[in-house]
Amino acid sequence: MDRERPQAQSLREHALAIIRDAITAGDLAEDRIYSAAGLAKELGMSLSPVREAMMSLVTEGTVEAVPNRGFRLVPITEVDLEEIIRIRVLLAVPAVRHLCETAAAAEVAPGVTITEALARLREHAEATIVAAESGDVPEFYTRDRRFHEALLEFGLGRRAAEISLRLRDQSRLFNVRSEIDDIAVDSARELPRIVDLIEAGKADDAGELVTSNLYFFKRGN
Repeated sequence: MDRERPQAQSLREHALAIIRDAITAGDLAEDRIYSAAGLAKELGMSLSPVREAMMSLVTEGTVEAVPNRGFRLVPITEVDLEEIIRIRVLLAVPAVRHLCETAAAAEVAPGVTITEALARLREHAEATIVAAESGDVPEFYTRDRRFHEALLEFGLGRRAAEISLRLRDQSRLFNVRSEIDDIAVDSARELPRIVDLIEAGKADDAGELVTSNLYFFKRGN
């Protein structure tokens, strides 16, 4: 779970980012209780920012506090997962539509033009494919998360991206599909196609594909 801390991040934000990645990658199990002190030791950080990060996740509903013991992930049901994906779709489709309609020279984030944004999305997409094709399950889920985070941030803004990420953390897709199979590889290969459709301005097709991609875990069930 080790990551370098960008200078702009606070210690709490840094700890929160690392713990989110650990949840995404399946490094934290639902059947275990984690103490803030134990996580702090593993992260090589002081106790206070880790505890603050875990309390933030409690507020979001991703983890729950266990009195006198620590924290554990909130269990997720199929009904919960379906609801979460529906909400993520409600954010993702307008995001890709906005990007499709953005002029070539326009900025989609401070100092980031649509051309630069699409290039970054392609980088995330290609990294996801590499992870999937190599069978690296934690890396696949982490890279896929990065892609969808950037898509929301460039398409609707940072707040929308954070909402979607919180929902993604709660969904625990790692537990739903715990291995890299043809379905996961196909899902990864859809990401550059989404970027292609955005670049071509095909909003309807891009919206349909991003919706299908978010529901990839249901394929083959």
